[in-house]
Amino acid sequence: MAGESSIDWFELARRLYEAAGRKSLHINEMAKVAEEIELIPFGENRESFAKKLNNYLSRNARSKSAQFSKVKNKKGGYSRGIYRLKPQKAFDLTPAEAPKVSTQFTGAAGEFAVLSELLFRGFNASKMTVDDGIDIVASKDEKYFHIQVKTANFSEGKPFQASIRQRAFKHSSIVYYIVVLRQPTPVGFVNKYVILPSGDIRRMISQGILKEGASINLRISMEKTKYILAGKVDISHQINDFESIC
Repeated sequence: MAGESSIDWFELARRLYEAAGRKSLHINEMAKVAEEIELIPFGENRESFAKKLNNYLSRNARSKSAQFSKVKNKKGGYSRGIYRLKPQKAFDLTPAEAPKVSTQFTGAAGEFAVLSELLFRGFNASKMTVDDGIDIVASKDEKYFHIQVKTANFSEGKPFQASIRQRAFKHSSIVYYIVVLRQPTPVGFVNKYVILPSGDIRRMISQGILKEGASINLRISMEKTKYILAGKVDISHQINDFESIC
């Protein structure tokens, strides 16, 4: 998420109420929901985010055009840290539209996004100068890993599409393929990372789930809350599973 000054706090808070399915929430509950759906800005933890969100809601509730209100307790006062979203006019929930850029930019952006996530998780990672089937080399706990990144943009009504050139496919216990799923939301874009060890891909090829040709096609669809690979395999547990790189 962008820096604090560019955050649409109202839209962010509204989305937290929507995700929780409740009309009133304690600030700590809101922070927990934000963490679960990955809306806490980089550099913030749940506690610091809760403090900043509470400051916004407190100011908003005191304003003349308040969109939130404090909740009264049984003694006639106000419950500390609990806010209610007032009834609002219809919202424009149209997902953000992706800027139209070359696939070269999209691919590079995906690689740097993965590089950033690895660094946040304690990997010493570096982008390769020449792409010969490996984009990133990372090390952690004296172990080395080779990573190939594929980036797939959202297209309305269609699955995410990514492919691995057969001649570039590397089957090794230290090779991982990470597919960056670029998903639009009403408050901006969110990246989801599918972590696929090369062994999993080889196994699915041998089982006939993935077809082996000039390219290995990775078609990932969303079915309610699940991510399905090739229309057959539920890979939801492999979303953002960076801990599996070991």
